[in-house]
Amino acid sequence: MSLSGVYLWRSSRPGASMGAALLWNWQRGLCAALYSGEVMLYRVFRNTHLLFGVFCCLFLLMYGISAVQMAHNKWFDLRPDVTTLQVTLPAQQADARVVARELMDGSGLRGDLSGIHAAPQNLTFNIVRPGTVDQVAYSLPTGETTVRENRAGVMGMMNRLHHAAGFAGAYWWDSAWGIFIAIVSVGLFVIGVTGVYLWFKIHTERLIGVILLVLSLGYSLTLLVLIRAAG
Repeated sequence: MSLSGVYLWRSSRPGASMGAALLWNWQRGLCAALYSGEVMLYRVFRNTHLLFGVFCCLFLLMYGISAVQMAHNKWFDLRPDVTTLQVTLPAQQADARVVARELMDGSGLRGDLSGIHAAPQNLTFNIVRPGTVDQVAYSLPTGETTVRENRAGVMGMMNRLHHAAGFAGAYWWDSAWGIFIAIVSVGLFVIGVTGVYLWFKIHTERLIGVILLVLSLGYSLTLLVLIRAAG
């Protein structure tokens, strides 16, 4: 029996029994409880959809803009601002991690250590964080150290964030970014599931929703096949 059918149900006999009256009250209470639960579920899905949508919006916008930059690199000026710093450190330190730690403590450099190259007389490596690369050249005999900082603009930083992945970075911001992106990845699935539910509850938009779902699925599968074929 539908909700409307239960609410409109009436005993056809004037002298309805006590049992019939109790049954009617029980059915009415059950329908009210079901309706209340359905309304609450709708609100939970709606609020979840909204919150995840707002949270993911800026991240998706960043990925969209940086994707345009990578596809049309000539449209943007990605030349970094370059500055040079001369520092004297203790000589004969052959471990890049020790030299990098001294630079971080003494000169305020921050980031992950990468690109280590050791030679008999010198040591070179990079200290990298999103948007900035510090190229370090250290002389073992004298301790003379040259730091060449390449600081990209906003688009350069977004480009690096687009390529960032994982949680294992030594620089805390890389790990934090990985956590945020994991939340966004889960959020996209939640947005999809709650979106389908909310659309299905609006009866007047079911047809257009089915059409859009079919078109979206067809486009996605076609694009996937073309990418796999090209790779």
